[in-house]
Amino acid sequence: MKWFVGGMLLLLLSVGWQCALAEEPLAEEPIAEIDATAIVPRLAYGESPFVERTSAIKMGEIVGSKTGYIHPYLAIGEFYTDNFYETDNQRQSEFITRITPGLWVSLPASPYQLVRLNTLNVAPGGLELSRFRSRGKTRLQAYGSYQADILRHDRFDEEDQVNQKGEGFLGYNFRGGLSVALLDVYELDHDTASNGPTRSLDKFTSNLLETTVGYEISSKTRAEFQYAWYSLAYDKEESQFRDRDDQRFTGRAFYQFRPKTSAFVEYNFINLDYDQNVLSDSDEHQIYLGLQWLQTIKSRWRVMLGYGKKDFDDSSKSDADNFIGEVQFRHRFTPKTYVELRGTRRTNETDSQGADYILSDKLQLRYYQRMTAKLLASANIYYSNDDYEGSGLSGDREDDYYGAGLDLKYSLTRWLYLAGGYSFLKRDSSVEDSDFDKNTVYLNLVLSL
Repeated sequence: MKWFVGGMLLLLLSVGWQCALAEEPLAEEPIAEIDATAIVPRLAYGESPFVERTSAIKMGEIVGSKTGYIHPYLAIGEFYTDNFYETDNQRQSEFITRITPGLWVSLPASPYQLVRLNTLNVAPGGLELSRFRSRGKTRLQAYGSYQADILRHDRFDEEDQVNQKGEGFLGYNFRGGLSVALLDVYELDHDTASNGPTRSLDKFTSNLLETTVGYEISSKTRAEFQYAWYSLAYDKEESQFRDRDDQRFTGRAFYQFRPKTSAFVEYNFINLDYDQNVLSDSDEHQIYLGLQWLQTIKSRWRVMLGYGKKDFDDSSKSDADNFIGEVQFRHRFTPKTYVELRGTRRTNETDSQGADYILSDKLQLRYYQRMTAKLLASANIYYSNDDYEGSGLSGDREDDYYGAGLDLKYSLTRWLYLAGGYSFLKRDSSVEDSDFDKNTVYLNLVLSL
């Protein structure tokens, strides 16, 4: 099954080249990148393999705001799961009350959040998916947000906690094609009980700081350079062997050979430095060739295929060489129908002391349908495979995840929404007693201004 993901990446790349070569010429006016929310509508998302899974359903970006500088919001909801601790036997159900206050500000005024970013704590450098970066239409762009997730459990009140997330972005476009940007994402969150060495919710703190310098060499060529620092720290002593600091250096060069289509090359160097001498420090080298299509309002996609090498500082561990790739696809077929496809193949850091790293393949398809002017529905399916590599006890472990879900959003007024959904998750593991499945339902009332 995991080879299916790699095959899909190759297929989409070939289709992408055909679309690019068949593209009709447009006017000479350059096409600016637009926010993904102009293509894919906002919804209170269910679970996704592209974010670190928590016991709570991820809200995603809060739905529908009016144009303005300041956007407060509040969500109050309840969700139920029939397997809270994600175990094969002795399943425990749980009701959880979730209160989510938040605020985001934007300059210039905007109805859309400027940053749509989820970090992943097992991904080297903290990011699993590349970002569609835009220079924007104004010289100065600024954005900030804060969100708290207050979780109160019915049966297991020892798991009560408050997750928090803060984001900040500042960008400036100079005359002559030079642009600079600074991004910071700070999170207090937790892993689910089935991830990591503990059998309870595992709290951690992470911070991602990223600087970007871009330069438009000509109307068809541009280059970007990035430096990013990612830190990860766990609260429980049993998990602190995972604490680390990552430094990432990235260079990209783009060539726009059609009005809507660009080819690019990307190189990443990532240094991973663990606080404890349990897991080996390492250096990662990644090189990609890619193709991206950006069409205003209607669609955008990006396909990247490449090669990655992981060099361990510990000479007793074998270095890793793997083919890697990524696909992101968003398309509006009609004013009422949308599709989003995301897939990756990459190396991730291990969550177990008995493995050196994880070779991970993931693929998710999400379909949106606007049923009426007030009702929006979304269905999604996904598959992921985690292949643990190394000579330790977990070096031959392999986990397959299968998931599906349905989400609904109903607009009561312009500023009040009702969002609910159902999700199913199943893990098949080669390790005894590590299989599980669970069903989750949720309902949220969202106030957004």
